[in-house]
Amino acid sequence: MDALTDILESLRLESSLYFRTELSAPWGVEVPKQGRVARFHIVTRGDCWLRIEGESSGTHLANGDLAIIPHGAAHVLTDTPDSSYKPLNEVLEEVEYAGQGPLVYGGGGSGCCLVCGEFNFDLIGNHPLLDNLPKLLFVSGDSSYNTSWLDSAIGFIAHEAASKQPGANAIVDRLSEIILIQVIRATLEAAQIEQQPLPFLSAFTYRKINSVMAAIHADPGHDWSVQSLGSLANMSRSSFANRFSELTNMSPLKYVLFVRLQKASRLLLETNMTLMTVAEEVGYHSEASFSQAFKRQFHVRPGEFRKVYANKAA
Repeated sequence: MDALTDILESLRLESSLYFRTELSAPWGVEVPKQGRVARFHIVTRGDCWLRIEGESSGTHLANGDLAIIPHGAAHVLTDTPDSSYKPLNEVLEEVEYAGQGPLVYGGGGSGCCLVCGEFNFDLIGNHPLLDNLPKLLFVSGDSSYNTSWLDSAIGFIAHEAASKQPGANAIVDRLSEIILIQVIRATLEAAQIEQQPLPFLSAFTYRKINSVMAAIHADPGHDWSVQSLGSLANMSRSSFANRFSELTNMSPLKYVLFVRLQKASRLLLETNMTLMTVAEEVGYHSEASFSQAFKRQFHVRPGEFRKVYANKAA
């Protein structure tokens, strides 16, 4: 398994559809801040403007465009850059939206249709993949990366969101998850082409470092050393350590430790293994040393972690 796939699986991604919209000018909606989620908006007809909290300028979204706000930041959607807007909860109350069918709102002018939703990251603690995503992930409807697969997926999402067929929401959820993964890949590809490295994420585009990360994720319990990891990359010990740290903002052995404890957290929640068995599975020879390392990363000991979070993960 490659490192990016393993990381995405560890995030326990779940998506949900808010609604589809039928908006007519003038209109403006402010979406509130919410932690540990990524909001997405797909334009299926017309155009609008998106401005993220703290940003001085907005982004124009046209038919076929996809925007993801990965850090749950508050943001505003409007028909023009200067239009006034209302908080989302006020809009929902004003139109008496009950959660069924499209959200219809606005002054009756030119129209814009969106499919809106969010991804929840069921993750305990932080992860550098999420922490280092840019404020906005954007794929233009006419970009080179927006090939037929994305056109088809967005079109299918729009169709299912408008339908009342059984299982429509499940289809939208699965397609949305695939789109998030593909957009992250598109972001990495664009950063590589533009030679603008992204902290941590650009490690996946550097072949030698990516192969080492894949080996760590495949067997985090192995007795890794900087020398052995450098040999996998066919690099000298010092060159490898410097390059790895530059790309990930973590030393190689710190990353090994991080991956070990991430895997341990999953084993604690998803299996009935004893604490000692979990410790051995991720490379520790004593339960005490495993417990101390685990507490440093998750701020609770493994047994407490299992009691507190096992039911939430079920």
